Amino acid sequence: MGIRGVARRAATGLVAACAALAGCGGGGSAGDTGAAAELAGSGYRLSGTLSVPAGAAVDSDLNDVNQLGRTRNNDLATAQALSTPVLLVGSVNRPGTGPAGSNQADGDTTDAYVLDLQQGDLVELEFAPGTATESADLDLYVASADGTLTGASDRSDAPYECVRITQTGRYYLRVEAFKRAAGYTLRAGPAATVTTGCTATTARTVFDPGELVAQIRSSNAATATVSAQALVQRAGVAAVSGASTHGPQLLRLPDQAASRRSGLAVLAGDRVSEATRARTLSDTPSANPLRDNIEARLETLRYAKALQATGAYDYVQPNVLLQPSATIGPFPPNDLHYSEQRRDHELITLPAAIQRIQALPMQPAQRPVIAVIDTGVMLDHPDLQPQLASPGRTFLTERLPGDRNLASGDDQRLAADHAVSHGTHVAGTAAAATYNGIGVAGVAPMARLLTLNVFGRQASAKTIDLLQAMLYAAGLDNSAGVLPARRADVINVSMGSPGACGVAFQDTVNRVRAAGTLVVAAAGSLADNPGGQPAEAQQPANCAGVIAVGAVDSERQRTRYPNSGAALTVAAPGGDLGTAGVASGLSEGIFSTLVNYSGDGLRIPGVGPLQGSSMAAPQVSGVLALMRYLNPDLSVDEIDTLFATGRLTDDLGATGHDSLFGHGLINALKAVDAALESATGTSSVANGAATLGLRPARLDLGSLRSVATIDLVVLSGKRSSVTATVTAVRSSHPALALHTGTADPSISLHRQVLDVDRRLLPADGSFSATVTLTLSTGAELTLPVTLDRPAGSASSGPGFGPVYVTLSDPDTGRVLHTVLVHASQGRYAWQFSGYRRSKVVVRAGADPNNDGVLCGPGKPCGTWVSGNLAPSHERAATLSVDQSGLDLSLSPVPWGP
Repeated sequence: MGIRGVARRAATGLVAACAALAGCGGGGSAGDTGAAAELAGSGYRLSGTLSVPAGAAVDSDLNDVNQLGRTRNNDLATAQALSTPVLLVGSVNRPGTGPAGSNQADGDTTDAYVLDLQQGDLVELEFAPGTATESADLDLYVASADGTLTGASDRSDAPYECVRITQTGRYYLRVEAFKRAAGYTLRAGPAATVTTGCTATTARTVFDPGELVAQIRSSNAATATVSAQALVQRAGVAAVSGASTHGPQLLRLPDQAASRRSGLAVLAGDRVSEATRARTLSDTPSANPLRDNIEARLETLRYAKALQATGAYDYVQPNVLLQPSATIGPFPPNDLHYSEQRRDHELITLPAAIQRIQALPMQPAQRPVIAVIDTGVMLDHPDLQPQLASPGRTFLTERLPGDRNLASGDDQRLAADHAVSHGTHVAGTAAAATYNGIGVAGVAPMARLLTLNVFGRQASAKTIDLLQAMLYAAGLDNSAGVLPARRADVINVSMGSPGACGVAFQDTVNRVRAAGTLVVAAAGSLADNPGGQPAEAQQPANCAGVIAVGAVDSERQRTRYPNSGAALTVAAPGGDLGTAGVASGLSEGIFSTLVNYSGDGLRIPGVGPLQGSSMAAPQVSGVLALMRYLNPDLSVDEIDTLFATGRLTDDLGATGHDSLFGHGLINALKAVDAALESATGTSSVANGAATLGLRPARLDLGSLRSVATIDLVVLSGKRSSVTATVTAVRSSHPALALHTGTADPSISLHRQVLDVDRRLLPADGSFSATVTLTLSTGAELTLPVTLDRPAGSASSGPGFGPVYVTLSDPDTGRVLHTVLVHASQGRYAWQFSGYRRSKVVVRAGADPNNDGVLCGPGKPCGTWVSGNLAPSHERAATLSVDQSGLDLSLSPVPWGP
């Protein structure tokens, strides 16, 4: 019998009679056919321990009758506190359903938990679907503790549900039995791999609690109307007067929480005892209005599913509040993969620039347009679609079979082409939708994207097509015979060819600049060649008036591949997938939107890293779009002057302009300040004084890092004007210690080294603190610091709850003895005296739902195996003396067949 073997017991008989660390069950005799020889005398004494993985936890109100210290966790007021990461086993059931046990009669419909989660974490729920005639349906609901975010995964078609966290914070989790009863496994924490089945995400979904939009089922409107009206009345739901029964109508739920719970019980058909009903109806609101509001939102979602399940409606959904798409907001944004972009955005001081723009008393009305002339863009990518300016175009003088859709700038490449989705990546870097909880963040989140495809399915583009696309983007006559709705503020060209700037390119650039459109082009990525020969900036980057962009790495050093030369204007992060970063130890790339393909060739939106000056150019385009957002009248000549005077860059390499970095690394905050000064006639840098700040702007140490450096740097203005010094430093928690480090004078005015003593951290959840530097001027600069509890800390508390150790005769498979064990500080120790056979198989498991089955799917299980063999090759221990060290490791049995 393998790891999926089971030991059955009566739910209230055999095990209920067991005492901790005492044998129970018995059975078996020397006369059993085929049994191992039974020994004379007192038998053997067997003992061992049961270990559980870090993060093991158990629902505090299981259906298991032997659970000690049962505690209700049925609502947010009684939510069970968890640490992250967590692997929890539990059980829920509707009243009167499921195995006999602690919760069978009155029900345990909801388990609530509270814990801290990080952006990118997954919350996953798995459970047994039951049989076709008695199928179970469990739902997972997630709400942030501040009430602003709500996520729900309440599908009825699969026993797996999940929610991806898009914003760091404290969250409530609720597992609810929508139908019948089931044991479950709940996981929460970092995702080791991308979970393709996880389609639900936490998002800023705002709706009025207590209101639903519904439509009576149209297939049989007359009958369904009567049925629906009777049903909603029984559940305490009122249709707003005057609403049409043949179209969308507004449903209002009961105002009182107790009445809503009663209505949900009616819709579920619960068989609730009078005592339980009286207790439910007598519940009073908590003293926490915010928590009550979250409860009301979650109940609204449950009502929607319950009413939909009646079959009386075509649809039922919350009355969602519609708001304009966010184009500016705080940094860091909640985009799912922003952590992979943060380093590069901080290099160009983008967070401070966005915060400067956000602080304006009024945002500009006109959104800038960035024309991306490239391989086309995946127009239905959810992180790009909201940003599209209309209409895009495809410019192809020669078309290949399969080239299509000339009226758009869609990426036409197929899975069979095995092509990199270059244009999609460039577009996302410049202006991906931001603050939407998915994908990545664009440098210019308020910008529109004008998508122009000059490649089709070919591996290269023709000069004539690029020239025509540039003219179109600038609103000038072109071969398509049409013009865009509005000319682009910036054209991004992340392509080129060796050689001096051709006459055709220079003429087109001159015409485009005269129309008021900036041209940004990648300098090229050909310097990493076998001969190690430098490569000059390619055309059209080397044309007069073009902003030619080279690339640097995360240490502000020139990467190994960018072209260089006198034509170079500026540098930006370009990534290097072949080099590990000093801080992270991981290969570095610019993270942005991509196109992936399914096995059957269908396009799938994705994200990922690429490298090259092609990736650096759209960051500069994005910064220039920020400037045009603040001052649409800022001329191309003014921007040339700002570059030439160092107003938009941090000088790198030789002082002033040089052939490796141009005027230096693009600085978004300086660019924003310059645009504001030009627009208002006043400078945000008073009297020539410098603006100081901390780098990084925010520090996330994760679960492993314990040392980091913090630098005081010049964000804008002249370094020579800085007279302030650091007079004091402090941290908000004793776990964070500071001491002065050696600063690189070319980068930092002052350096502090942060050391974290993780032994002094709180034992659970994520941890936040601050580091503050006080300047001689009296000003203070504060750096937020976040980190996780010590990795690998041992589990403590209840472990997986009650565990049953079974001693079996390997010849017959019969369970001879069962030992009930409870955890003490996360450690289980078991023993049994009087085992009277010469062989034994030791198996241990938990039974959260009290169905009498050990080692079933989702249940913690372990088998003692001689020689550490895999469970499928387990062997019985042959006994000749008392045996200790019969140690087992418990983990949930995988779900599925």
